[in-house]
Amino acid sequence: MNIHVENQVAQTSVKKIERIHKPTPEEFKQVTRSYTQPIIITEKIAEWKAFDLWSIDYLNSVVGNKEINVNVSKNKIFTFDPETEDTFPSTKMQFTDFTNWILNGRKSDQYYYLQQHPIESSFPELFPDIETPDYINKNLLMVSNLWMGTGGNTTPLHWDAAKNLLSQVRGRKRILLFEPKQTAFLYPFSVHSKTPHMSHVNIDKPDLDKFPKFQNAKSMECVLEPGEMLFIPAFWWHQVYSLDQINIAVNFWWQANLKDYLTPQAKQILIQRPKFFWAIILQRTNPYWKLIKDFVVRISNKKIV
Repeated sequence: MNIHVENQVAQTSVKKIERIHKPTPEEFKQVTRSYTQPIIITEKIAEWKAFDLWSIDYLNSVVGNKEINVNVSKNKIFTFDPETEDTFPSTKMQFTDFTNWILNGRKSDQYYYLQQHPIESSFPELFPDIETPDYINKNLLMVSNLWMGTGGNTTPLHWDAAKNLLSQVRGRKRILLFEPKQTAFLYPFSVHSKTPHMSHVNIDKPDLDKFPKFQNAKSMECVLEPGEMLFIPAFWWHQVYSLDQINIAVNFWWQANLKDYLTPQAKQILIQRPKFFWAIILQRTNPYWKLIKDFVVRISNKKIV
């Protein structure tokens, strides 16, 4: 007998995430306990030009008919379905065709999501409209990405090996988070798979016959409003739901600290796939990390990608 429980996460112990109004960088470090706890920052995005300017009309006038790559889904789960283990394709279309599709809000047999597009290289015309928050060490910044879609889009439960500041410009997002010590309850894919950062569990309809430990998982939850930023620490599991017809966000990834690699997920990768682990940890841009990489390369006498 398969046991499916609807909205199981809502029935477990869910903790709300604290909001703080425009903290200083020092206050941000303090309230996140040195970047290890999530926090919501209010009013910071109001300083951006994007917060006032980024209507569909404005974006169409600035970006125009540029060809873009968007991810495609038949069920609004992007870009990986944990139940079927399907990886969904992408397609090219003109930006104005994409925004027209968003505005029309038609039901369709396929849905689109512009995900994880580096703004500086993919949309340089929009880059002056955002500001890198002063909570981020600019030397450790990896990329700032544009996310654009419509309500109902879901990014399944996963973790990233980087600190993340998710900044909501238009619409709202609901985010569920699980700290790294909850990993034992979340059934990650094998570290030898192509998706070791993903969970097998459909947390909206968990099969407790297959994943009984999930009922012990404890989560945190928030609804991110326009103008708010959510800090997601490195290696924290998160699932993201877009709630409104027009949904636009920018996220900033910056490099994790060495201590972040003491999480259960990172330890498993280190034990079972050490080369892959060092490939992740040594992909750094600042001089300190380059020295470490050069040292490791010398003592191993082989190139580390």
